[in-house]
Amino acid sequence: MKLLKGDENESPDEGSVEAGLTLIPTTAFFLLVMQLVITGSFQMIETIDLQSTLRRTALFGSEGSEFTFAHSRIVNQQSAAIPGGGELLLAQSVTRVPTISSFAPKSAKATSHVIVVRE
Repeated sequence: MKLLKGDENESPDEGSVEAGLTLIPTTAFFLLVMQLVITGSFQMIETIDLQSTLRRTALFGSEGSEFTFAHSRIVNQQSAAIPGGGELLLAQSVTRVPTISSFAPKSAKATSHVIVVRE
């Protein structure tokens, strides 16, 4: 291999430290983005399950409509009468989200709100 002028003191490992230092912030950014994706997914699943259960409650009554993830979440359910007949069912759910990185808050929670009209 022919060396160019000024390359006498350079080794083939030149720049490996700088490349390694870029991995630290890249890894931290990746973990934070994954935490956001997991939190968003948990909130979406929570909202779908809460909507499904509340819709069954509105259609068939309160018997036989249990929440799927009742052991891992807090559900507040309210109802209000609608003028002209019917009922408005409101539900709010808070569930704990798993933490995959030490950068994320330890007590991350996903909140969902659902509204269903019972006629």
